[in-house]
Amino acid sequence: MKISCTHGIRVTAACALSLSALGAVDDACAQTGTARLETQSEHIDVRRIPLGQLDASLPGDARLALFAIADRPGLYVLQAPSLAEQGAMFSRVVALFERRDMPHDHIVTMAAIAAHARRFGADPAGLTAGNNFSSVELAHFFDVARLQRLELTAGERTLQRVVVQIGLIAQRIGSWQARSTHDFLITIPGLGPAPGGETIDVPVRAAILSHELGHWQYFSNDAYAHACRTFWWHELSYAERAELTRQLEGMGYDPGDRIIIDEMQAYLLHTPARYMPLVDAPGPAGVDIARVRGRLQKTVSEASR
Repeated sequence: MKISCTHGIRVTAACALSLSALGAVDDACAQTGTARLETQSEHIDVRRIPLGQLDASLPGDARLALFAIADRPGLYVLQAPSLAEQGAMFSRVVALFERRDMPHDHIVTMAAIAAHARRFGADPAGLTAGNNFSSVELAHFFDVARLQRLELTAGERTLQRVVVQIGLIAQRIGSWQARSTHDFLITIPGLGPAPGGETIDVPVRAAILSHELGHWQYFSNDAYAHACRTFWWHELSYAERAELTRQLEGMGYDPGDRIIIDEMQAYLLHTPARYMPLVDAPGPAGVDIARVRGRLQKTVSEASR
């Protein structure tokens, strides 16, 4: 059975709770997961490997693992032990920067996160299947929390410990700041059970990783990003833009151009077809996904010559 998780990737192993299970998150499992996160983060080592070796280097069990990609300076990949533990670290970070109908000027409560997730039929423990954030965004999240005098969750404390340890952010003159504007963190879940009795398997994890690496390309390659923005504004029709925005907004994404264009390219060019959530919409006001993908691929290919 294929179910759309809130990040949008359609997975055979779902990352969404059934509607009947929403809100019934097992407290004992949550406590076990955050305890495992905190324990593993105290002893995490950073492995430096080229991008081509990443797939083969990912753990085959529920383990926190961190990689610095040697031939992509500034790129870091974090595997969380599980989807739920990834959510424990990132739910409120995602909400602050990406989610539709969530405030982007302050950090909300975990109760608000759960209520938002229920609206989209998702697991309250995690809003996404994978994540991508610049070090500037991560520093901003923790500084907003500082200014709000907000108590971090156990998962957020783990995230803070990890990104400080590897030097992505640091406290300077009393505030959290990024070490470099070029650093970028991708996160994916480890293999194993996911909420709702499903499983994150190797193909699903690979699809999530491919999608997130698409965001890295958009972040790090100015020519590529410019080509994607040009395509959006000058090669798509108004109706095509409106339909793509409608579909992405329906997944819970904030409809602003900053998010929508980035997600469009990550889905169309970096997400395997079997996990593609964007669908054809017939008629003059609709969209042909295969045709749009081909046109976008041509645009970015020409820009890279």
